[in-house]
Amino acid sequence: MSADAPRDPVPPLDVDDDALRRGLEGVLLTADEPVGAAALADVLGVGTERVEAVLRAIAADLAARAGGIVLAEVGGGWRLLTADAARPVLERWIVGSRHGRLTQAALETLAVIAYRQPIARTTIGEIRGVNPDGALRSLVARGLVAEVGREDGPGQAVLFGTTATFLERMGLPGLDALPALPAFLPGGPAPDEPDASALSELRRRLREGSERLGAEPQRLPLDPEEDDTGGLPAPRARRPAEDPDIGDLSDRLERAARSAMGRLRQVRADGERADADGDAGVAPDGDADDA
Repeated sequence: MSADAPRDPVPPLDVDDDALRRGLEGVLLTADEPVGAAALADVLGVGTERVEAVLRAIAADLAARAGGIVLAEVGGGWRLLTADAARPVLERWIVGSRHGRLTQAALETLAVIAYRQPIARTTIGEIRGVNPDGALRSLVARGLVAEVGREDGPGQAVLFGTTATFLERMGLPGLDALPALPAFLPGGPAPDEPDASALSELRRRLREGSERLGAEPQRLPLDPEEDDTGGLPAPRARRPAEDPDIGDLSDRLERAARSAMGRLRQVRADGERADADGDAGVAPDGDADDA
C-alpha cells in the first residue's frame, strides 16, 4: 500500500462516557502539545461533538475542584495546565530549580513580535532601539518564535512570528485573544502656549540696561527662526568700571530671556512635529497606520 493511499476508517470505539472520559484524561496527560477535539475523534472513532462534550465536562469538573490542574483550550487544542492558584509554589520551584527564564530584552522582543507579526529583524531593532539578534536567538531556541516567511522587497528579509508553543505557554486559544494595547497618551493636560507678549518687555529692559552700560542695544527677536544662533548673543563679561547692580540685573535678564526663548522654540518644534506626524498618518502610540 502506498503512502498516499487513503487510510481505512477507524472502527467506532464502543465505550461509555465514563470510560471515554478516563481515556481522554490519560491522553491529555501524556500529550506533549495541545490536542484538538477533531483529532481525538478521528483517532478514537468517536463523534467530534461527543468528544467536545466530554472535554468540556472534564474542564468544568477540574475548575469546580479548584485544584492545581485545569483543562484549557489553547493553541488550537486542549491541554492540561497548571492553575493560576498554584503560581506562587510553581514560581518558587522554578526559581529554586534554576530553570531558564526569559530576560527583559527577550520579553520585550517577544511582545513586539506577538503584536506586529510577521515582522523583520530590522523592524524589531527600530522599535526597541537596540540590536535584537541575541533575544531572537533565545526565543527561537525556546520554540516561542520561528521564521514564518520573507519580505517581498529587496533582500527578502526573514519575517518572524510566534508559534503554537507561545500560545500554549501563554494560555491563549489564538492571537486574537492577546490583550488589547491601550493608546499611548501623555499624562496630564497639554501645556499652555507661552505668552509672547512678555518678550517685548524683556527686550525693552535689555535695551535700557545696555544703553546705561554704554553698549549697543541687543536685539531679541520674537520669532526664534529669525536667528539661527538662538536669538541672543553670548553673555558678555562686565567691565570693572560698570555698575555692579546694573551688571547683575543685565545678567539675570539675559538668562531669563534665554530661558523664555528656549521654551518657546521647544513648544514650536513640538507643535510642528505633531503636525507632521498627523499629516504622515502616525498613530498615537508612535507606530505607523499599517500596525
